[in-house]
This record gives sequence, C-alpha cells and structure tokens, in this order.
Amino acid sequence: QMAQFLTVRLRHPRGTSTIQLPSSHATFDLLLEAVAEQVGGCAAGIRLSTGYPPKVLRLGPSDLIAGHINDMDTVTYLYDAGMAQAASQAPFQPAPKQKRLAEARARAQAEAAATAEANAKVAAANARREEAQRRAQAQERQKAAAAATAAREVADAVLRSAVEGGALEELRAALETHQEAASADVLRLARDTRERLRR
Repeated sequence: QMAQFLTVRLRHPRGTSTIQLPSSHATFDLLLEAVAEQVGGCAAGIRLSTGYPPKVLRLGPSDLIAGHINDMDTVTYLYDAGMAQAASQAPFQPAPKQKRLAEARARAQAEAAATAEANAKVAAANARREEAQRRAQAQERQKAAAAATAAREVADAVLRSAVEGGALEELRAALETHQEAASADVLRLARDTRERLRR
C-alpha cells in the first residue's frame, strides 16, 4: 500500500531541508511550489536535479513525480553564484504556503481519514462476526454438555436398576448399552456386581 505522503530531501543554498508531498497527488508543479516555499522566490525559476550523476528533472507541470523521485530521495535546487551569495546574506524568509499544495495535502489527509474509517468499519464487522461465532460455539458446547448430562443420568438409572434387580444377563445388557455414558461410580458398581453374580 502506497504511503500517504512522499518525503523528499531538498539540498539548497541554506543547507538541507525536508519536503512532504501527498503521494497520490504529487505533481511536478506541486514539488516546485514546495521548493519555493522552502527557499523563497518564484517556482517558475526553479530547476531541480536528482540522482548520480545529477540529472535535471524535465517534467511537465502536471506530470506525477512518482517513478522519477522515490521516498527519501534527495533533490538539488539549482542556482547560480550570484543567487547563492544573495541567499547567504539575506535572512531566510520562507514564502507563504501555496494554495494548491495545501489543497493537495488536504485531499491526501481526507483520503487517509476515509481509509482509516473504512478499515475501522471492517475491523468492527470482523469483531461482531467473531463474537457471534464465539456465542454460537458456546451455545453448542452448552447443548453438548446438557445432552451428555441427560445421557449420563439415563445410563446411571438403567445400571442402578439392573444392579438392584440382581439378574446377570440384564446387567450385562445394560453395561453393554450404557457403559460409555454412565458415571464412573455407577459403572464401577455395576461391574463389581457383575463379577459377583458370575461367581
């Protein structure tokens, strides 16, 4: 997933600074305006180079810079010696923010907020689905436990009745049918009684 903002390092007469542009709207003219905001002056007179050996970026104003400049790349602001001397002597006064750059940043932030909201809705839906599954599984476990309890009660009752009756064949048949469901104590009693009746 593309990052919401593209960070560019700018090398200019006063040193190095950082520019952030909205990735999905980062056109060359927005980059020039952001550079002008950092160094002052008019964007129309700015040239930029990047890479090694440095190459001047030759893009149209509306061309996207993706593919020409990557995140955290360094671009160099090109100037002549006279401009460099004047810039070094003058106090640094950044130009006011450009309206279109601010609008592009606002669009990127709105897109980020919309994406975050959509992700939150998906996460909430997933949480509701998982909670419903947990409840359904708990209900199934409760039903299974209730069924096992009922089967144990029936098995214990049948085995106790066979033990009290004292008939070996009846007790054998009861054990064969109900030994899986019967409780441990009743099953032990029935088996002990069976062994006693065999003697």
